Amino acid sequence: MTDSIGDDSTNDWLRRQNTNAGRSCSSISRKISELSPISQGTISKIEKQFREHGHVRQLKKNPPNKLSDDQRLDVMLMLEENPHMSSRQTASALNISHSSILRVLTENEMHPHKLVPTNELAEDDFDRRILFCEQMMQMIDDNTLQIENVLFSDESTFTLHLVAVT
Repeated sequence: MTDSIGDDSTNDWLRRQNTNAGRSCSSISRKISELSPISQGTISKIEKQFREHGHVRQLKKNPPNKLSDDQRLDVMLMLEENPHMSSRQTASALNISHSSILRVLTENEMHPHKLVPTNELAEDDFDRRILFCEQMMQMIDDNTLQIENVLFSDESTFTLHLVAVT
């Protein structure tokens, strides 16, 4: 079994290049570009990357953003002062990415929450509910209520304040 790469002329050329020390990059890239459609610029970039980094693997374009301890503290202080502020509002106010805010929350074992407005009870609501129930019971007793015409649909949660839903 031979170590062939492509056709015989390519293999002959590669063997000659390995034995002929001192060939310039431009002459080698010119020969390679004749064999395959690779530009001079591509060869130069690959060579430069190898000289600078010792490899030709793709480099990450954007290194991950690391938050400083001060930024992490700013996030926690803002959320302590404004516990109802959303993570997106916090990110915008501090000029930090939303994902970084979520990461800080997770690291501090906190969970983002969403405020859901609910129907607030008034003082006379209890009396009105009792009155409604009594009227319905009376209609059932009098056989004046046609149950097939009644639709119960409200599944709201009633409270005196906003509820945090996690």
